[in-house]
Amino acid sequence: MVRKNYEFKKLIYDLMNGNLDLENNSVEESRYIEDEFAEGKVCYTAYAEILEAYQRICQRLGVGEEDGDVEIIINNFNVIMEYLCMKMYDYGCFFSQPSIK
Repeated sequence: MVRKNYEFKKLIYDLMNGNLDLENNSVEESRYIEDEFAEGKVCYTAYAEILEAYQRICQRLGVGEEDGDVEIIINNFNVIMEYLCMKMYDYGCFFSQPSIK
């Protein structure tokens, strides 16, 4: 797999986010890339706090377990995060070139 293409970047992103079923579909890169949402990791703790806050907001709004606007906020934040991660990868590739000093 070409390491600068979108599919490779997406693979890394999905491995870091724990989005892949590695028990049934293992990939070589999983030996090097950690699931940053694994229990005890920074993202796991932060996401747990997000979910707790989400539940409290829904309770205050009296909407049960979901609120459309809060879903939009969370989903769009995830879009922003993925976009920035992909750009960061590109910048890392760019600045790791020997011609860049």
